Amino acid sequence: MKRLMLLLVLALSSGCEIEIETDFDFNKEEKDAEQKAAALEAEIERKEEAQVSYDKGMEFSTAKDWDHAIECYTVAIDLDPESSRAFFGRGIAQGGSGEFSKAIEDLSEAIKINPDYHDAYRFRASAYGTSGNYDAAINDFSEAIRIEPENPDSYYSRGVKYSRMGKYKRAVTDFSEAIRLKTANPLVYLLRGYVYHEQGEAEKAKADFEVARSMGLVR
Repeated sequence: MKRLMLLLVLALSSGCEIEIETDFDFNKEEKDAEQKAAALEAEIERKEEAQVSYDKGMEFSTAKDWDHAIECYTVAIDLDPESSRAFFGRGIAQGGSGEFSKAIEDLSEAIKINPDYHDAYRFRASAYGTSGNYDAAINDFSEAIRIEPENPDSYYSRGVKYSRMGKYKRAVTDFSEAIRLKTANPLVYLLRGYVYHEQGEAEKAKADFEVARSMGLVR
Protein backbone atom coordinates (compact mmCIF):
# COMPACT_ATOMS: atom_id res chain seq x y z
CA MET A 1 0.00 0.00 0.00
CA LYS A 2 2.86 2.42 0.84
CA ARG A 3 4.55 1.66 -2.51
CA LEU A 4 1.31 2.34 -4.34
CA MET A 5 0.91 5.72 -2.64
CA LEU A 6 4.54 6.63 -3.47
CA LEU A 7 4.04 5.85 -7.17
CA LEU A 8 0.91 7.97 -7.25
CA VAL A 9 2.72 10.92 -5.66
CA LEU A 10 5.59 10.65 -8.14
CA ALA A 11 3.18 10.49 -11.03
CA LEU A 12 1.26 13.56 -9.92
CA SER A 13 4.39 15.61 -9.22
CA SER A 14 6.07 14.76 -12.55
CA GLY A 15 3.01 15.11 -14.73
CA CYS A 16 3.80 11.76 -16.28
CA GLU A 17 1.30 9.13 -17.09
CA ILE A 18 2.14 5.80 -15.54
CA GLU A 19 0.38 2.50 -15.44
CA ILE A 20 0.15 0.90 -12.02
CA GLU A 21 -0.52 -2.75 -11.45
CA THR A 22 -1.70 -3.69 -7.98
CA ASP A 23 -3.58 -6.51 -6.35
CA PHE A 24 -4.97 -4.15 -3.69
CA ASP A 25 -8.73 -4.73 -3.45
CA PHE A 26 -10.37 -1.44 -2.55
CA ASN A 27 -13.80 -3.05 -2.46
CA LYS A 28 -12.65 -5.68 0.02
CA GLU A 29 -11.10 -3.03 2.25
CA GLU A 30 -14.35 -1.08 2.22
CA LYS A 31 -16.39 -4.21 2.97
CA ASP A 32 -14.10 -5.13 5.86
CA ALA A 33 -14.53 -1.65 7.32
CA GLU A 34 -18.30 -1.89 6.98
CA GLN A 35 -18.35 -5.31 8.65
CA LYS A 36 -16.27 -4.04 11.57
CA ALA A 37 -18.55 -1.04 11.97
CA ALA A 38 -21.64 -3.28 11.88
CA ALA A 39 -20.13 -5.66 14.44
CA LEU A 40 -19.27 -2.75 16.74
CA GLU A 41 -22.80 -1.36 16.43
CA ALA A 42 -24.28 -4.78 17.22
CA GLU A 43 -22.02 -5.12 20.27
CA ILE A 44 -23.12 -1.71 21.54
CA GLU A 45 -26.78 -2.68 21.08
CA ARG A 46 -26.25 -5.96 22.98
CA LYS A 47 -24.63 -4.14 25.88
CA GLU A 48 -27.44 -1.59 25.97
CA GLU A 49 -30.03 -4.38 26.03
CA ALA A 50 -28.02 -6.15 28.71
CA GLN A 51 -28.03 -2.97 30.80
CA VAL A 52 -31.82 -2.71 30.49
CA SER A 53 -32.22 -6.31 31.69
CA TYR A 54 -29.72 -5.72 34.49
CA ASP A 55 -31.63 -2.64 35.68
CA LYS A 56 -34.88 -4.64 35.70
CA GLY A 57 -33.13 -7.34 37.71
CA MET A 58 -32.07 -4.71 40.23
CA GLU A 59 -35.65 -3.51 40.56
CA PHE A 60 -36.91 -7.04 41.17
CA SER A 61 -34.10 -7.67 43.65
CA THR A 62 -35.03 -4.54 45.60
CA ALA A 63 -38.58 -5.90 45.79
CA LYS A 64 -37.19 -9.32 46.79
CA ASP A 65 -38.89 -10.85 43.76
CA TRP A 66 -36.02 -13.28 43.34
CA ASP A 67 -37.44 -15.44 40.54
CA HIS A 68 -38.03 -12.52 38.19
CA ALA A 69 -34.71 -10.99 39.22
CA ILE A 70 -32.90 -14.20 38.25
CA GLU A 71 -34.67 -14.23 34.88
CA CYS A 72 -33.61 -10.66 34.13
CA TYR A 73 -30.01 -11.20 35.22
CA THR A 74 -29.86 -14.34 33.08
CA VAL A 75 -30.94 -12.35 30.02
CA ALA A 76 -28.27 -9.76 30.84
CA ILE A 77 -25.63 -12.49 31.10
CA ASP A 78 -26.68 -14.07 27.80
CA LEU A 79 -26.31 -10.67 26.11
CA ASP A 80 -23.09 -9.73 27.91
CA PRO A 81 -21.34 -12.81 29.35
CA GLU A 82 -18.42 -10.68 30.61
CA SER A 83 -20.62 -8.63 32.93
CA SER A 84 -19.39 -9.31 36.45
CA ARG A 85 -22.24 -7.16 37.80
CA ALA A 86 -24.88 -9.37 36.18
CA PHE A 87 -23.33 -12.52 37.68
CA PHE A 88 -23.09 -10.75 41.03
CA GLY A 89 -26.73 -9.67 40.88
CA ARG A 90 -27.90 -13.15 39.96
CA GLY A 91 -25.76 -14.61 42.72
CA ILE A 92 -27.44 -12.35 45.28
CA ALA A 93 -30.86 -13.32 43.92
CA GLN A 94 -29.94 -17.01 44.06
CA GLY A 95 -28.95 -16.59 47.69
CA GLY A 96 -32.15 -14.69 48.41
CA SER A 97 -34.15 -17.62 47.08
CA GLY A 98 -32.18 -20.08 49.20
CA GLU A 99 -30.11 -21.54 46.34
CA PHE A 100 -26.75 -21.07 48.02
CA SER A 101 -24.76 -23.45 45.80
CA LYS A 102 -25.97 -21.57 42.73
CA ALA A 103 -25.21 -18.29 44.47
CA ILE A 104 -21.63 -19.44 45.06
CA GLU A 105 -21.31 -20.42 41.38
CA ASP A 106 -22.47 -17.03 40.14
CA LEU A 107 -20.42 -15.06 42.64
CA SER A 108 -17.37 -17.17 41.72
CA GLU A 109 -17.93 -16.24 38.07
CA ALA A 110 -18.16 -12.58 39.02
CA ILE A 111 -14.83 -12.89 40.85
CA LYS A 112 -13.29 -14.72 37.89
CA ILE A 113 -14.19 -11.79 35.64
CA ASN A 114 -13.22 -9.18 38.24
CA PRO A 115 -10.68 -10.60 40.75
CA ASP A 116 -10.93 -7.50 42.98
CA TYR A 117 -14.72 -7.53 43.30
CA HIS A 118 -14.97 -6.74 47.03
CA ASP A 119 -18.73 -7.23 47.44
CA ALA A 120 -18.64 -10.52 45.52
CA TYR A 121 -16.13 -11.91 48.03
CA ARG A 122 -18.25 -10.70 50.95
CA PHE A 123 -21.49 -12.20 49.69
CA ARG A 124 -19.82 -15.45 48.60
CA ALA A 125 -18.37 -15.64 52.11
CA SER A 126 -21.87 -15.28 53.52
CA ALA A 127 -23.13 -18.02 51.22
CA TYR A 128 -20.28 -20.29 52.30
CA GLY A 129 -21.02 -19.53 55.95
CA THR A 130 -24.71 -20.27 55.57
CA SER A 131 -23.74 -23.57 53.94
CA GLY A 132 -21.53 -24.37 56.96
CA ASN A 133 -18.21 -23.95 55.14
CA TYR A 134 -16.60 -21.56 57.62
CA ASP A 135 -13.06 -22.02 56.32
CA ALA A 136 -14.06 -20.90 52.83
CA ALA A 137 -16.07 -18.03 54.33
CA ILE A 138 -13.07 -16.82 56.32
CA ASN A 139 -10.86 -17.00 53.23
CA ASP A 140 -13.31 -14.83 51.30
CA PHE A 141 -13.68 -12.30 54.10
CA SER A 142 -9.88 -12.13 54.22
CA GLU A 143 -9.83 -11.37 50.49
CA ALA A 144 -12.45 -8.66 51.03
CA ILE A 145 -10.24 -7.16 53.75
CA ARG A 146 -7.24 -7.28 51.43
CA ILE A 147 -9.17 -5.28 48.84
CA GLU A 148 -10.77 -2.83 51.30
CA PRO A 149 -8.76 -2.92 54.54
CA GLU A 150 -10.67 0.01 56.05
CA ASN A 151 -14.09 -1.62 55.72
CA PRO A 152 -15.22 -2.62 59.24
CA ASP A 153 -18.02 -4.94 58.10
CA SER A 154 -15.62 -7.58 56.78
CA TYR A 155 -13.77 -7.68 60.11
CA TYR A 156 -17.06 -8.04 61.98
CA SER A 157 -18.29 -10.82 59.70
CA ARG A 158 -15.00 -12.70 59.84
CA GLY A 159 -15.05 -12.35 63.63
CA VAL A 160 -18.50 -13.97 63.71
CA LYS A 161 -17.17 -16.97 61.80
CA TYR A 162 -14.11 -17.24 64.05
CA SER A 163 -16.33 -17.18 67.14
CA ARG A 164 -18.52 -19.96 65.75
CA MET A 165 -15.39 -22.03 65.15
CA GLY A 166 -14.24 -21.43 68.73
CA LYS A 167 -11.26 -19.34 67.61
CA TYR A 168 -11.93 -16.69 70.21
CA LYS A 169 -8.67 -14.76 70.15
CA ARG A 170 -9.00 -14.17 66.41
CA ALA A 171 -12.65 -13.26 66.89
CA VAL A 172 -11.74 -10.64 69.51
CA THR A 173 -9.06 -9.21 67.23
CA ASP A 174 -11.54 -8.81 64.38
CA PHE A 175 -14.34 -7.41 66.54
CA SER A 176 -11.92 -4.92 68.06
CA GLU A 177 -10.74 -3.84 64.62
CA ALA A 178 -14.34 -3.38 63.49
CA ILE A 179 -14.92 -1.16 66.52
CA ARG A 180 -11.74 0.82 65.83
CA LEU A 181 -12.96 1.41 62.28
CA LYS A 182 -16.28 2.65 63.69
CA THR A 183 -18.61 -0.08 62.48
CA ALA A 184 -22.28 0.88 62.38
CA ASN A 185 -23.23 -2.59 63.65
CA PRO A 186 -23.89 -2.44 67.41
CA LEU A 187 -23.96 -6.25 67.66
CA VAL A 188 -20.18 -6.21 67.64
CA TYR A 189 -20.14 -5.27 71.34
CA LEU A 190 -22.60 -7.99 72.26
CA LEU A 191 -20.63 -10.64 70.38
CA ARG A 192 -17.25 -9.50 71.66
CA GLY A 193 -18.71 -9.56 75.17
CA TYR A 194 -19.87 -13.13 74.58
CA VAL A 195 -16.39 -14.13 73.38
CA TYR A 196 -14.77 -12.47 76.40
CA HIS A 197 -17.21 -14.39 78.63
CA GLU A 198 -16.25 -17.67 76.94
CA GLN A 199 -12.59 -16.83 77.58
CA GLY A 200 -13.26 -16.17 81.26
CA GLU A 201 -12.59 -12.43 81.02
CA ALA A 202 -15.57 -11.34 83.07
CA GLU A 203 -14.71 -7.63 83.43
CA LYS A 204 -14.19 -7.13 79.72
CA ALA A 205 -17.36 -9.05 78.96
CA LYS A 206 -19.29 -6.89 81.44
CA ALA A 207 -17.97 -3.69 79.86
CA ASP A 208 -19.08 -4.78 76.38
CA PHE A 209 -22.47 -5.91 77.64
CA GLU A 210 -22.93 -2.49 79.22
CA VAL A 211 -22.26 -0.82 75.89
CA ALA A 212 -24.68 -3.22 74.22
CA ARG A 213 -27.28 -2.43 76.90
CA SER A 214 -26.87 1.30 76.32
CA MET A 215 -27.67 0.64 72.68
CA GLY A 216 -30.83 -1.22 73.60
CA LEU A 217 -29.49 -4.66 72.64
CA VAL A 218 -29.47 -6.14 76.15
CA ARG A 219 -32.12 -5.76 78.84
